[in-house]
Amino acid sequence: MRNILFIILTVSLSCNLAAQEKYEIVGYAPRFVGQAVTLYTYLDYVTMTKIKIGEGMVSPKDSLFHIDLKNKKTIKGIIEIDKTESEIYLAPNTSYDIYFLKAVGQPDGFQNKKTEIVYFGLDSNDINFKIIQYHTWFDTFVSLHHAAIGSSNFHMYLDTFKVDVQNYYKEENDEYFLTYVRYNIAEMDQAFNSTGQTRLNIFLTYIDPFPVYYENDQYMRFLNRFYSDEFGDYIPEIESSVFNALANSSPEQLMAALKKDLFLVNPEIREIIMVAKLGRAYYNEPLFRRNILTILDSVSNFAKFEHSSVIAQNVKKYVTSIEYGFPAPHILLHGTKGDTITWDKYKGKFVYFNFFETWNEAAITEMRIIGELRLKYDEDIAFLSVCTDKDSAKFNAFKRDNPTLDWDIIYVGRNEELMNAFEVVTVPSYFLIDQDGFIILAPAPRPSPDGEYESIDKTFFIIHKALHPELHKKIGEP
Repeated sequence: MRNILFIILTVSLSCNLAAQEKYEIVGYAPRFVGQAVTLYTYLDYVTMTKIKIGEGMVSPKDSLFHIDLKNKKTIKGIIEIDKTESEIYLAPNTSYDIYFLKAVGQPDGFQNKKTEIVYFGLDSNDINFKIIQYHTWFDTFVSLHHAAIGSSNFHMYLDTFKVDVQNYYKEENDEYFLTYVRYNIAEMDQAFNSTGQTRLNIFLTYIDPFPVYYENDQYMRFLNRFYSDEFGDYIPEIESSVFNALANSSPEQLMAALKKDLFLVNPEIREIIMVAKLGRAYYNEPLFRRNILTILDSVSNFAKFEHSSVIAQNVKKYVTSIEYGFPAPHILLHGTKGDTITWDKYKGKFVYFNFFETWNEAAITEMRIIGELRLKYDEDIAFLSVCTDKDSAKFNAFKRDNPTLDWDIIYVGRNEELMNAFEVVTVPSYFLIDQDGFIILAPAPRPSPDGEYESIDKTFFIIHKALHPELHKKIGEP
């Protein structure tokens, strides 16, 4: 929250919030008139997966947007407008009047820009007010003692700050806020006490005495850092048990192996951390990838704690995003002749699969190059193109004007499910699928060379050479 500009104004944009029965965010966004507004929260703080919980539109009349709030407990929200976002904490039974600013000094890209929000008439008991006030205090403390950071003296200052915080908030009863403050301080404590006996002290001070606050962002941030080690970092006895469990694809054996870790005696924490470690091991231990997916699938369905099930589902979804060696996302398309198209249609051939739109000149040029590649490699490579134009009439005109482009070219419109499955954020986008429907290249090279990158032609040649070695013998070879 420290990046959020905090301005308390005495004049509210709307009537007295306390008198309202309807709770909402009323936002003023004059730089985003006519744009859609989406409110998200996090499904979990391991994968940081977001879920939409509200939406609105910036009105051309008054530059305001309205989003209804129905949360029954404090949550962290993310307001997004036109690839610009800002975070906000949402207390139950509370309305917010805000000014959503345009991001400054950030280049355009695929990632959202980060901006600031201004609060109007924010109550001093609100979670946002208290967090901002606390961070102002904390930042002042760090500024005053910055010279001591990294020295043994800093512990003394930090201990004093902890006592001061404890005394100041002794009458505070907002559990979310108290948890936030405790684990913000814990992060600082952890930074200077990360190994040996001092790590045990951190565990006994901040983890062992308290319940698992899996819905508190600051708690989970601390927890993720405390348990950031990998399976391979364990002592040999535990490491051997862990990898035996992975080899057997057994979540029960893995939970038993991790129980030998002094810091994972709590089964609720152990299950969360097991899932988090599995997500990292997916990339670090490629030989166990399929086993890891099997374990994640099992935890998704049979976890002892419901939130572990949610995290496991999200981790599995995250790690199986488009990647070499795993099945291509399912497709079910309707061909121009009324036929149904799935990967089975192309079984036995590689498939060069692309997304395009008719307004994009580069994409259209490359569609014609694909036509030339098809003449060279049709024996081994199938071609499938999908058009994501909003207007089907433009696609129909394109087909009519290009009769020689006669492979499977399908109009799908703004099929978000298909585009999300392949993580398409721009067109043209290309993928290469093998004879059995598994991903070979994602993204695949384009039909035309792009700067220092080679075109897909070389890849096709290698495939053809591998499938037809007799056609590529050198002089003198038997």
